[in-house]
Amino acid sequence: MKKLSVLLLAITGLVLGSSARGFELLETEHIAGEGVWVDPAISEFPRDQFRVTVWFEEQFLGDGEAYLRRTKEFTGIGRTALRKQVRETLNALSRRSQAAAGKELDALVDAKKITDLEYHWIVNGFTCRLNREHLAELKSVPGVRMVYFAGPPLRVRGVPAVARSEPYTRPGKEFVAEQYKSPWYVESLKAYKVWKEHDVTGKGILNVIHDGNFVLSPNILTNRYVNPNEHPNDRDDSGNGLVDDMHGYDFLLKRPSLTRNPIPKGGRYNSRVLHGHQCVAIICGRGTEQSPHRFGIAPESQWAGVLATQRIEAAVEWAIDQGADTYSMSFSRPDMREYRSHWRKLMEHGSFCGVHFVSGAGNFAVKGSPQFAPVPVQMRIPEDIPNVVFAAAGVQRDLSRTPFSSQGPVEWMTAHYKDGVVNKPEVSAFNFQLPLLLPSGKVVDKVASGNSFAGPMFCGVIALVLSANPDLHPWEVRQIVIETATDVGPDGFDFQTGHGVINAFAAVSKALDRKH
Repeated sequence: MKKLSVLLLAITGLVLGSSARGFELLETEHIAGEGVWVDPAISEFPRDQFRVTVWFEEQFLGDGEAYLRRTKEFTGIGRTALRKQVRETLNALSRRSQAAAGKELDALVDAKKITDLEYHWIVNGFTCRLNREHLAELKSVPGVRMVYFAGPPLRVRGVPAVARSEPYTRPGKEFVAEQYKSPWYVESLKAYKVWKEHDVTGKGILNVIHDGNFVLSPNILTNRYVNPNEHPNDRDDSGNGLVDDMHGYDFLLKRPSLTRNPIPKGGRYNSRVLHGHQCVAIICGRGTEQSPHRFGIAPESQWAGVLATQRIEAAVEWAIDQGADTYSMSFSRPDMREYRSHWRKLMEHGSFCGVHFVSGAGNFAVKGSPQFAPVPVQMRIPEDIPNVVFAAAGVQRDLSRTPFSSQGPVEWMTAHYKDGVVNKPEVSAFNFQLPLLLPSGKVVDKVASGNSFAGPMFCGVIALVLSANPDLHPWEVRQIVIETATDVGPDGFDFQTGHGVINAFAAVSKALDRKH
């Protein structure tokens, strides 16, 4: 009985009370166990200096099973209201832990035993650069419970500097479904039918897109997000520490410009340069009088861009603060070992803040290719995260599976998460020989392939679902999309195509039914 009582205390946690803004703060939990857990990768790293990410003992979700358990608490609370409560709770928890640990951490900084200290609230903790000989002192800081190896010290290429964000173009004329040309996948996913029969086009939805580079064109400028608390004046108007974060931010180079690599001279196609532009276009690209090609599945939704590499915490916190509805991730990180748990906890907390995290399933299924990885690591971070990251595998136009598209299942057996084998991916979208929208407005047919583009299609459909019923929680939207998918491949769920190809019309129809 005594052991059971201790476990219940670890799960239940404490009530924080009320926030300064008047929101009722939610219960928190504690990570069970005693002592400080240290990532084994730290002892295996050959150099003496590295980055660590530290969790404090008190968290919103205390154990590896907490996400599904706590979703049941909030029946009857809409996504908008819950977002505010969870965000305030996470911030209050972070402030409390900083107050308890700040003196000792400041002393370590002053003694240059740790550097680059950065607190984050999306998971209650911090990241810093550490010398191996000072690990024991870091472990003694009040509240420290888990220490993760976060990789070698950051190397910033380029000069961190303020650079003005690119110009904003005002929205065009009123939306008319027939006004511009749409690519074939818009019809195949039944998005066009959603526009025509439900008059749902993505209005009111903000998609934050995490990529490595963005170039701009009229097709994606007309519905670019504008931060209402910021002005292009080389000042931090909103007080969040970011200068001119009007439309997004580069969190590594610390500047508002999202273009690290401009279009090469001559404007030749370059997949690395145009990657972000194509992802934006698929989610919400608009037609213009200069370029009559509407690539977007949710063309009246908005978008903002973030570049973050290892500073994922800052990017997701910014997205939550801006009211993001979706967070699209067309990248994949292998061999993260125990550090996978940090990314998962971060996105579980973000899900309770109302954010729908979306990814492609990866492109690592072709044996003999340099990118090949075996199951269960063929899908990796972030697409292998259960429940809160919605992963789309790839099919071709004839609905046959794309051979390079990564397959499930995945496996979770870390110190914090012990799910075992997990079914993935959730659904499928198109990812092979897609049309490419160039920034000039021209279209090149059958050249864009990869699950980088299946994820944005999934994201665009979610934007339509939320535009129809904004108060649906991520776990509710996930179930709706799964239940309404069109089965392909073997009957029922399979590890190659998930529950089937996304059906935007069926998903939006079900979301509207739940609204009434």
